[in-house]
Amino acid sequence: MKKYIYRTFSFLLAVSVLTSCLKDDSLVLDPEKGHNVIEFANPATIVTNGSVYPLYNFAFDLAPEATLPITISYSGPEAGAPEDIVVNFDAGTQAEVDAYNENQDKEFDMIDADVFSLSTKTVTIKKGEKKATFNVVFAPDKFDFQKAYVLPLKITSSSSGVISGNFSTILLAVGGKNMYDGVYTVTGTFNDTQNSTFTGHASFKAHLVTQGLTQVALYDPTYYGDFILPFKNGTANSGYGSFSPVFTIDANNNVVSVVNYFGQPASNGRSARIDPTGVNKYNPETKTLEVSYILVQNGDRTFLNHKMVYTGPRP
Repeated sequence: MKKYIYRTFSFLLAVSVLTSCLKDDSLVLDPEKGHNVIEFANPATIVTNGSVYPLYNFAFDLAPEATLPITISYSGPEAGAPEDIVVNFDAGTQAEVDAYNENQDKEFDMIDADVFSLSTKTVTIKKGEKKATFNVVFAPDKFDFQKAYVLPLKITSSSSGVISGNFSTILLAVGGKNMYDGVYTVTGTFNDTQNSTFTGHASFKAHLVTQGLTQVALYDPTYYGDFILPFKNGTANSGYGSFSPVFTIDANNNVVSVVNYFGQPASNGRSARIDPTGVNKYNPETKTLEVSYILVQNGDRTFLNHKMVYTGPRP
């Protein structure tokens, strides 16, 4: 299983290099001294500014086909391309994924060749214009959910102009979304039998992130930005390290299994199991998931009952 911890970094680095991406023409401090660059336009928000390559997250419904438009831009102070500019690009290689993993301490996997295609490998930015778009087509229903897919894209050449030094290579992190995937409001009960100062939040926001056709893992977007179960330690926010429940729902909308995202058990000895004495059911009409489960560590440690109400899709 993969673990992602998003970090921030000063954007000043991106504007300090001569061929930095000019994602918004307003970033040009002196138009008389600037020049346009050829680059990938931002298809979404960059996960971590200052990384070796910009990476963007996308999640798709588990359909046979999903199309993602990608734009190549002639960015900068000039109003448009002075002539037709032919830009060639292609999918990158394992090397770009390895470089990002080393730079950001991640464990992304190079995407499998049979789950994506490019609509073309050449676009033309017409004279007087600033953009040209192509499509990446994915097959989400073929995704391997044991892998954290990344597709590198690289601008390889252009007929004229300067290719950006920072945004000529981008990474697309892609995953699938099953019917349970989304943002939820969580309420319920929390009882840690080994530490009475640990108490549950009255309510908290959680993401349920697809792990397979019928599995979702609990992700905390608020306190830690990680797969972790948050709670209160007295008045302070806290969470169980290396623990996040993964729920499996069957065709009859019953929750039939709860395990730990980090292993059964994880390296710290924590595992999870369903509590069959409680409610374990998904209501597809209200998109409500009720689960009773137990955090196991030196015996049955924490008893939890979560009522999770869907509020919208994950960003």
